[in-house]
Amino acid sequence: MSAPYFVPFSEVARRDRPRRLLVVGATVLLATAVGLVAAWHPLATAAARNSVTILGPSAASFDPAVQSDAGSAQIVSQIFESLTAIDPSGRVQPALAASWVTDNGGKRVVFHMRSGLTFSDGSALKATDVVSSWMRVIDPAQPSQLASLLDDVVGCRAYREGSGPSSSVGLKATNTTDVEVDLLSPAADFAAIASSSTLAVVPAGLDSHPSMLDPGSFVGSGAYVLTALTDTETTLTANSHYWAGKPAITTVNVLSSVGGKSPVSEFESGNLDYTPISIYDASWIAYDATLGPSLRIEPSPSVEFYGFNTSKAPFNDVHVRRAFALGINWRRIVGLLDNQLEVPATGMVPQGVPGHSTSDYGPKFDLAGAKSELAAAGFPDGAGFPKIMLVTGGSALDGAIIRQLHDNLGIDIGYQIEDWTSYNANLLSNPPAMWEMDWVADYPGANDFLGLLLGSGKTNNFGRWASTDFDSAIATALSTTDATAMQQAFDTAQSIVQDQAPVIPVDYGAGYSLAAKGLLGASPNGQGLIRYAGMAWAAGS
Repeated sequence: MSAPYFVPFSEVARRDRPRRLLVVGATVLLATAVGLVAAWHPLATAAARNSVTILGPSAASFDPAVQSDAGSAQIVSQIFESLTAIDPSGRVQPALAASWVTDNGGKRVVFHMRSGLTFSDGSALKATDVVSSWMRVIDPAQPSQLASLLDDVVGCRAYREGSGPSSSVGLKATNTTDVEVDLLSPAADFAAIASSSTLAVVPAGLDSHPSMLDPGSFVGSGAYVLTALTDTETTLTANSHYWAGKPAITTVNVLSSVGGKSPVSEFESGNLDYTPISIYDASWIAYDATLGPSLRIEPSPSVEFYGFNTSKAPFNDVHVRRAFALGINWRRIVGLLDNQLEVPATGMVPQGVPGHSTSDYGPKFDLAGAKSELAAAGFPDGAGFPKIMLVTGGSALDGAIIRQLHDNLGIDIGYQIEDWTSYNANLLSNPPAMWEMDWVADYPGANDFLGLLLGSGKTNNFGRWASTDFDSAIATALSTTDATAMQQAFDTAQSIVQDQAPVIPVDYGAGYSLAAKGLLGASPNGQGLIRYAGMAWAAGS
């Protein structure tokens, strides 16, 4: 971690921001691009090639209950399967569960698992394994960072917070194949929540035998098993016991580094079959006769937002937060980014995610209003404003924010960049005064961007904000099955966020990638994850 320092606004360089979570969404091809089939299940036809090499993430952890970042989720979702899955169009599909039904007025979901399921070592995978896997996520001794995904299950929150017994948790295996989930309120999106990689199914003996996560002795429930691991490469091999059959691609080599070489050059040389690329490379590749057909745009239902530690001064004062929201021309600085695919946010819920509003809940630039709010907080024209630190992973917007605070409000702030591991740990334990985050859904639903991030006491409420009105609006949204009433409640929640400014939604993003000719199914789903089981090479490739 670099030491904290204060910098003049003129010395802050613009940086390409790393996304916490992967670029996601339904694939949109450039006019010059060749259409690629987004296969859902493994293709039945034989392919001429059976391996792919991808430039992608390494996993900080292979344990679904421990991982919390997109890089880990990308790998974990290949080696451990959830009850459901999300396809490239954002729809919920069966996975380990063949079907599910709701009863008790929508407050109970029963998942009917496929018969004959096994882990990769051939041992039986049963409904009890689902329950034990989910109980690990909410274990009060070490709850998952994403444990709040299960807060709508009866007794889950009380159990993970240490105020209720495990016996009160509404998770039950009624037989070897049925999992019964009792909910606090009707939850039309629970089948989607069950697709999260955090809720993937692990073998019951994992805690006592952690070597099950090691290459050579790995035991999983997904389409692939972990067979080799180095500092720069993760090797996955097709699981012959996978519920949908052995994947067409038998070996996936995921490189986290190409040794300082250009990903584009490595792609041209045939050393990479799929790779993300920068906006700078995409700008010329779009017009290149050779590479152009391999270029794709991948829109992302993700949001970049800046947040405040509302538990401490000065951001425990709503007037200060409003001043920061109104005193920066957020939309202008997003518009000045080199990547024209980055668009100003109109709220916390991104485009393409169910619950995205037609109303605008994004930040409004009102300098007079910002100065009035700052004066109301006791800092007229910035006079006497305490030294605070903006800490990020290195966003391209940081420099413009620091400059506008100086120019518009007379406020000079400190600036620090941290590596992701330190950054995430600090957000959870000791959040800085002001911070930045990119978030993409664990499942495609509005509550993943609202209640999960801003609800009182939620595990990812980094700014420690609490609002009974916001919580009430979210509860109303989650308790109705009427789509109009649900949208109105989510809109109410977003209007409260806009007024109280615990966070400031800034932009929705997109990215670019190159995919080899003939590679089918290399399309991110509604969670930004490519399901390697759906990839195959076209005949003759």
